[in-house]
Amino acid sequence: MNPIAVFETTDGIIELELFKDIMPITAGNFEKLVSEGFYDGVKFHRVIDGFMIQGGDPNTKTPNVLTYGTGGPGYAIADEHIKSDLLTNVRGTI
Repeated sequence: MNPIAVFETTDGIIELELFKDIMPITAGNFEKLVSEGFYDGVKFHRVIDGFMIQGGDPNTKTPNVLTYGTGGPGYAIADEHIKSDLLTNVRGTI
């Protein structure tokens, strides 16, 4: 069974299933950032109604909206998505 990450937002709960068996680097990095509190207090900085939301940028903890969408943890990880044909960008993909 895959772990489930639960986000509490002002508009309700969002649950994410982490596919650690298929995307171990991505899922492990996400769990690491969560355990460090990286996402605590961040905002969804881009919302397109009925289509998608974007969030996770630590810059959204500041009032400088010009930097929203440009922040990150300060490092990059390998793109595992290209290694798997099991996952696609269908509704619900993170």
